[in-house]
Amino acid sequence: MLKLFKQKRGALQPVHLIAIILLLTFVGIAIYYWQQSKAVRPPDVSRPAFIAIEPALAEQTRLHENKVYGGRPLTASQTRLVVLPNIGFYAGYCDERRNPLWVAYRLDAKDFEHKLSRPKAFKIDPRTLSRVDPKEYAKSGYDRGHMAPNSAIATRYGRDAQLETFYMSNIVPQTPELNRRVWQRLEKLEEDYANNRGTIWVIAGPVFDEHIKTIGNNIEVPDAFFKIIIDEEQQGIKTLAFLIPQTVTGKEPIEHFLTSIDEIEKLTGLDFFWALSDEAESRLESAVPAKLW
Repeated sequence: MLKLFKQKRGALQPVHLIAIILLLTFVGIAIYYWQQSKAVRPPDVSRPAFIAIEPALAEQTRLHENKVYGGRPLTASQTRLVVLPNIGFYAGYCDERRNPLWVAYRLDAKDFEHKLSRPKAFKIDPRTLSRVDPKEYAKSGYDRGHMAPNSAIATRYGRDAQLETFYMSNIVPQTPELNRRVWQRLEKLEEDYANNRGTIWVIAGPVFDEHIKTIGNNIEVPDAFFKIIIDEEQQGIKTLAFLIPQTVTGKEPIEHFLTSIDEIEKLTGLDFFWALSDEAESRLESAVPAKLW
């Protein structure tokens, strides 16, 4: 009887059968995922394709001396802005908040060097009702932060344009860690892009929340800042959008602050690229770039 319980030599043990089944299963899974990897996949939303340059978008850009890409950002009906044209940039200024809500400018490749010293003083902008005085920032703990940059405007548009960047209508309260580190590196990046790509456009401004903090005579302190960089090529346009809080240490890499234009619009109430068709605007503004160009 004991022989009945002995398996013949060479017969498969149950453990062998299980191993074969597992091996075949593993091979099947590997083949499936290999086939999936070879299949055509939709484009990654974080790496948007170029958006075609539509006629309405080009026309709005042309109307603003080719400095405000796509036309002036639209604001909520209750927001009162005065649009201030300057030699090198436009500013949408809010007297109530005593801050610009947006600035826009174009940077071409720099083919010459202006030997221009930094102006010694900021100036009250007589075109505004608020007449912010540079002295209102004294001992506040905040820098007088440029929205349209001193250096980039000076080296593209000259001395008079540089002096206009020191109007207080172009200035916002920024922490030293932001102004002298992260924001400065971002300004350097956009200059490099302009030099390497020929032309870029930039839209920048502050972000406020419901918790109001002020310095001086009711100058509202932003909670964060945004910047949108636009590059136009034969294929169309593409953008990089940044959202940077005041709480930075200054050591963070710039790509850490990449975001979508939709997010900036939600936080600021501004509407960018409204001249685009709905489909193109949605594609352009919903994407979050995966990396810098």
